[in-house]
Amino acid sequence: MTPVRAVVFDLDDTLVASGHVWDRIWRDYHARNGGRDGDLGDLVGSGDWAAFLAGACGTDPAQVHAECTEAALAALHEGRIALLEGAYQLLTAAALWVPVAVASAAPHRYVHAAVTALGLTGHVTAVIADEDVPASKPEPDAYLLAAELLGLPPAECLAVEDSTPGIRAAHAAGMTVLAIPNRLRPPAVDTLALAAHQAGTATAALPVLTRIIAHGEVSV
Repeated sequence: MTPVRAVVFDLDDTLVASGHVWDRIWRDYHARNGGRDGDLGDLVGSGDWAAFLAGACGTDPAQVHAECTEAALAALHEGRIALLEGAYQLLTAAALWVPVAVASAAPHRYVHAAVTALGLTGHVTAVIADEDVPASKPEPDAYLLAAELLGLPPAECLAVEDSTPGIRAAHAAGMTVLAIPNRLRPPAVDTLALAAHQAGTATAALPVLTRIIAHGEVSV
């Protein structure tokens, strides 16, 4: 039985209630720039949003990235992005047992600002954002880098995720996945089947995570 020696958390809609904010930012940009019709819901949990919006609106991906990141930072500093109930307790409990990392598909400035503003810095060993890896979720790069920075093989890491791209990324990296399914956009059934463990909320995930770490209940 492989022991859990680290936990890697996704950020948006796993630790913080932010998916609705990003969705509004993307939709506003899309409308403001005459974007063609598209399913913006596909962007949640993925780092491909800037390229998608640039293609839909005929704008530059770097400009999309910068403008939307600034909007997200403003929302964070205005208090419109906050920790999900039970998320702080979940992360800090994990950090009492093992090293913890955050692996996000969101922009570097936003991810680091959120980790700092929401009081997570002292509990986190490594932070990975979209610009830190060649390919974003659902590719495994972010989780592979997290394991590398933690100095552990992916098989000894537990990933906590909410979305289809995130669950697929963590599983592809070889990590065991604890899924806390996104309530607004639940992962597909076949994606959830990749998660060895599930919980309905961060609060409900706490005893599950504790049991996994304490007793090594891991399956990949």
